[in-house]
Amino acid sequence: MPSNDHSRMRLNNELQKIYGPSASDHVRWEIYSQGPANDLTWHATLFIDDMNYGHASSRTKGGAQDEAADIACDNLKRARS
Repeated sequence: MPSNDHSRMRLNNELQKIYGPSASDHVRWEIYSQGPANDLTWHATLFIDDMNYGHASSRTKGGAQDEAADIACDNLKRARS
């Protein structure tokens, strides 16, 4: 579960520290939904330099992205320490 309401912003800030203005060139999202239209589950996977840094599932697209960003941010910090 995300530790705050701004997981994607927190991740973006970390990536800006590392890559500067070209941060978006290093990030790729894969987002898709599964299930019937009235009961979708959204999946989001975040890749940094083609390495999977976070995957999450949620009932909403934004929720899946936020959770994946939170996981990716934690993994990125661990990888850099």
